[in-house]
Amino acid sequence: MDSPSLSPAYARFDQFQFDLSSGELYRSGAPVPLQEQPSQVLRHLLRSSGKVVTREELCATLWPADTFVDFDLGLNTAVKKLRQALDDPAERPRYIETVHRRGYRFKFPVEWASNRNDPATTTKVEHAAPASVVTPIQGDPKPPEPRPPVPWKRKALIVLAGFLVVAGLLYSWMAPRVERQLRLLELQRLTVVPLTALPGNVASPTFSPDGSQIAFAWDGGKGGNQSSDLYVKVIGTEKLLRLTNQPGAYYAAWSPNGQSIAIERFTANYADSGVYLLSPLGGPEKKITDKCAVRFIAIDAIAWSPDAKQLACVTYTSNTTSELLLLRVDSPQFVPLKTNCKRPISPAFSPDGIYLAWVCSDILGGGASIELQRLGDDRSTQLLTRTDGIGKLAWSEDGRRMIFTAPMLAGDIWEVSLGNPSSQEKLPVGHDAFDLTVSSKAKRLAFAQRRTNVNIWRLELGTTEQHARMVIASTREQTAPNISPNGDKIAFESNRSGSNEVWVSDADGSNAVQLSSFGIRLTGSPRWSPDGGLIAFDSRAGGESNIYLVDPRGGIPRKLEIDIHGNSEPSWSHDGKWIYFASGEDAQHPTGWKVSSAGGHAVPITDGPVLRPIESPDGFRVYFIRGASLYSVMIDSTTAEKVEGMPFVRLDGWTLVESGFYFIGYHTGRPAIEFFDLKTRGFRAVYMFEKPLPGWLGGLSVSSDGKWLLFPQLDEQSSDLMMIENWR
Repeated sequence: MDSPSLSPAYARFDQFQFDLSSGELYRSGAPVPLQEQPSQVLRHLLRSSGKVVTREELCATLWPADTFVDFDLGLNTAVKKLRQALDDPAERPRYIETVHRRGYRFKFPVEWASNRNDPATTTKVEHAAPASVVTPIQGDPKPPEPRPPVPWKRKALIVLAGFLVVAGLLYSWMAPRVERQLRLLELQRLTVVPLTALPGNVASPTFSPDGSQIAFAWDGGKGGNQSSDLYVKVIGTEKLLRLTNQPGAYYAAWSPNGQSIAIERFTANYADSGVYLLSPLGGPEKKITDKCAVRFIAIDAIAWSPDAKQLACVTYTSNTTSELLLLRVDSPQFVPLKTNCKRPISPAFSPDGIYLAWVCSDILGGGASIELQRLGDDRSTQLLTRTDGIGKLAWSEDGRRMIFTAPMLAGDIWEVSLGNPSSQEKLPVGHDAFDLTVSSKAKRLAFAQRRTNVNIWRLELGTTEQHARMVIASTREQTAPNISPNGDKIAFESNRSGSNEVWVSDADGSNAVQLSSFGIRLTGSPRWSPDGGLIAFDSRAGGESNIYLVDPRGGIPRKLEIDIHGNSEPSWSHDGKWIYFASGEDAQHPTGWKVSSAGGHAVPITDGPVLRPIESPDGFRVYFIRGASLYSVMIDSTTAEKVEGMPFVRLDGWTLVESGFYFIGYHTGRPAIEFFDLKTRGFRAVYMFEKPLPGWLGGLSVSSDGKWLLFPQLDEQSSDLMMIENWR
């Protein structure tokens, strides 16, 4: 049978209870994180308990008919996440049986109820016997005896029971919706006020246990997180107490018992980097370990356990991989956590200390997921995934919700219910946030809000004057410039519309027109075709990185269909017949490919890691980045060769011309644009930067006549601490 006739609100099996209306899953009464698509799969399987549900039926349930997606991959992922939530391995399934080449069957007996906690209204559904099987009757059949009339009291009880069933159904359907609406009303009443108004940059806020004080890192107005110190202030006053006197990069966390502040420090002197404890009143520091040191503010967060006996921190095993450590405060011992993630970041203990939440980050594509791991267990449960990145995490006081920043999408602050991960809500206040902290006792939330202004500058080449002028500007960020073949247009990426999109303007920066409207941070890297008729760019719209083509005069971008996945960083061959790109299907080992400009079958250009492949102007070689070095490969070969004499290269800080390379160098002690000559194997400084470089350049661009060059420059950056009162 498909489902019981009373249209129940809950399905029960083994230790689990599933709310059919909201999609929430419970295990022994405790909520189990389950995303929307795995929840839909479970609902369909439960309603068809005992029957095979085909893969085609499940795909039709998960995606509308006009959706373009890899259905097999998407369904496999949804079923995998469902098995993880149910702790039901595919090799030894207890609940979900895989029917080879057909689909899936829910094999465990299911009970249906109108109320999650009321066994009296339960109907048990067993797997029905086939219709052709007839139960034999022993002896002669007897006529059925007439049933006695039902007394009026019994009728009344039946009516009352029916009423209670309907009421229970209505309550179970309405309760989560009413709760969500009430929460939305609470969020809409929130207001935000400044906590600091200091020159320069602040970061890493952390409340004292009672919420009356806040500690944070501040660069003193000098600029740059690498020259910060730690300060503390009483909220409502402007007096600061300086706690450290060794400038560096800091991340801080106030202990739950209020006795100390743990700091991660990174300095130029690596011997001084590591994790320390210090008193909130100042004084000497106590070093715990040198294993963890800040590389990225917020995502390298350090976190206290609620009993103040352990710290969780991030340590890097390579430039692209990390692991989480649990440190004992009273001993030098540490324990690596088994996360099955190449780059876990941003740990946060649950209020009861049972779970550690952390972010699994795909650093190449920018996607990330929130994982929940029961301490002492090597398995984690995925709460949610996002294509626009996840920064800092924090828990609500009751442990039912999580708050997090989405730094790659306008820095919005979001919250999610652990019982219903699909109910993500963006806070109506707070933007450009890259870090946050919560005080449950004082009902306060504080976040670091950053203002960044990056503009595109033009440098005249072949002159003795090292003078650049701004050509593309806004109050936000402009990066990844690319000059059209005839030099009259510039393609670039900008977040001036709120999300990162591809734009095109005249050569002087005027008449800027937006070409893409994907609404996410990870869109950009525009590159002109040799005839100027198309612009290729990449975007993670839909969750996977793909290459798109768009007419620079306007129109709808068209996805370039390629037979491999995770494609980004496009560039054109000199004749426009091919597009080179990097594939990040394996985010830690990206590979280099080329494909016809019409799409289709991709051909590898060499073995090993490849980033930002660019063909030489004569069409004989393809240059690319491997590690921090520049390599090349002949068009008719697959053997890569390192460019001898070329210094280390910033991934997004170089471009190729016929005679050599323009690149970002640091030989003079500060960043400069330099030129490397392929014939002489020497290099010379072209332009000394007057201001800092942004975190993302997106590349340099030289006009086809070689007379001028474009580069992005960080013209202004500052940050403040902001606070939301009455937070719960």
